[in-house]
Amino acid sequence: MKQITETRNVSEAEKAKSGLSRRSFLTGAAATAGLAAMAGIVGCSPSGSASTAGAEAGSTANGSGTQTAGAMQTTDPSKAVWPVVEEVEVGAAGEGKIAFVAEPISESDIVATHDVDVVVCGLGPAGDAAALSCAEQGLKTVAVEKQTVGNYNSATIGGTNSKLNEHWGMTYDLDAWMGDAMVDCAFQGEMELYRHWLETNGEAVDWYISHFDNQNLDDYPLTFAAGDFPDFRDQWDTTSLSRSWNTSFNLPYAPGDLAGILAGILQEAGVEIRYSCPACQLVTDDAGKVTGVIVKSDEGFEQYNCAKGVVLATGGYEFNQQMLKERCRPRGVPGAWLTGAFGNTGDGHQMGLAVGAAEDEFPQAIMLDPEQLMPYLRVNKLGKRFTPEYEPYGHLALAIQAQPGTYDYYIVDGDIANKIDKIWTPSSSCYGPKEVWVAAATSENALKADTLEELAELMEVPVDDFVASINRWNEMAAAGKDEDFNFPGEMMMTIDTPPFYATKEHADGLCTAGGLLVDTECRVLDKERQPIDGLFAIGLTSGGMFYNTYPHNLNCLSHTRNCLMGYTVGKVLGGQA
Repeated sequence: MKQITETRNVSEAEKAKSGLSRRSFLTGAAATAGLAAMAGIVGCSPSGSASTAGAEAGSTANGSGTQTAGAMQTTDPSKAVWPVVEEVEVGAAGEGKIAFVAEPISESDIVATHDVDVVVCGLGPAGDAAALSCAEQGLKTVAVEKQTVGNYNSATIGGTNSKLNEHWGMTYDLDAWMGDAMVDCAFQGEMELYRHWLETNGEAVDWYISHFDNQNLDDYPLTFAAGDFPDFRDQWDTTSLSRSWNTSFNLPYAPGDLAGILAGILQEAGVEIRYSCPACQLVTDDAGKVTGVIVKSDEGFEQYNCAKGVVLATGGYEFNQQMLKERCRPRGVPGAWLTGAFGNTGDGHQMGLAVGAAEDEFPQAIMLDPEQLMPYLRVNKLGKRFTPEYEPYGHLALAIQAQPGTYDYYIVDGDIANKIDKIWTPSSSCYGPKEVWVAAATSENALKADTLEELAELMEVPVDDFVASINRWNEMAAAGKDEDFNFPGEMMMTIDTPPFYATKEHADGLCTAGGLLVDTECRVLDKERQPIDGLFAIGLTSGGMFYNTYPHNLNCLSHTRNCLMGYTVGKVLGGQA
């Protein structure tokens, strides 16, 4: 049975990036250079057809993954079919090199064998924390990384009860936080994992921060207070449509420098680091216990026998188009990606699944941003408003993805440089000055016209409907009340000063957010929800928390989760948990 393929024809002009992303203010020069290098190798899928979807829709699978007639289920992801009402592209961040080896690697192919306590597979934020924590527990620790360097996308960390929270006088209504978390994951997340995060994040953050050379807590500002609101201390941004929690802190280092900084800290702690040495396959004994891992070095396959365990911290699968097609709704996959983690091809996911691990149900979540972070007025290709624009980034991105063609236009007028004051808040100013966002909305990528009618024609949307949408918005802005979507009335800025600008926008992908099921000790679970002895998964390789999208309003949950899970693994393997 053939995999259904979704396509979308997009002109080069339409593909031009518009606006600026939140991540662009958090990434360093190294990641920027990496993205430029990848620009020409984004995967393209061959053409499919709606008739193919209809033909495939009558098939299903029995428990062994073979197809039968009558339903639409399969336990074999490669045979999965996503019915669609409109064909859209399922594009990866690039064509990554997969390290996972499915067929058993023969002993005769092993060129070297090593005996250690722990191997950590992957050196992103989670893997760094795990390797450091394990080494500090006195364990002989090796960290293997697929790329030539580790990877960091953001110089932030968060939490609710760390010394940083105490330093800035921050306290939180944790019942409200947990309520938001459960709503964000549609009550499908494991509450024990969220509760563990709430109870122990402070301890992990304090431990992590203690390793940096800068111990001046004044240099770790609240993210929301890092812009034009330095005295902002509310527990959430009260101007936000959803509670956007003030739980994120900026590290006093450039994101592009963090991988090198952490490598130095790890080596000082006694961790052996091996770059360009990806993990390929887990080793198990007759009882199913994970006893080691096989890696691929320049010399060939090498086997590490691990007395304590193997930690999977290989990130997501943004650079594996097949896994994206299998695990994510076509409409959930963004039009563009913002990640320099070129090694993320789902190797850890596949290694875990090969030894019986369970993973998040499909569709799995992707961390999404809109291309434009400011809550500018938005319309779809029908010329109509479709959402309250001031909502968490992941929710706004999903709303954009749900529109015909999976895109929208954001609209401003010629007085945006003055009107932007109406939407200038703690959760918007922290990502860059006003001038940057004004320039993004009036850039050469924007369509520009002296009348709304002319702008609609350039946008190729129905003129009458578009003009009616803008007039309706202006009427509500004058009244100070959005009666259609409950956008904050005091933030509504009129669109009435020529020239008028419209910029086409897709959602951007930051990373995949579905993975192997784990417990609070980061032990990987099998399909009976029992731990697989000797196997751990952390960070984006682990699952259980995020559904539909990542909850951006629980600010810095993911980066703090990376730190906490790595810290936890060391304590568990060191016998102190």
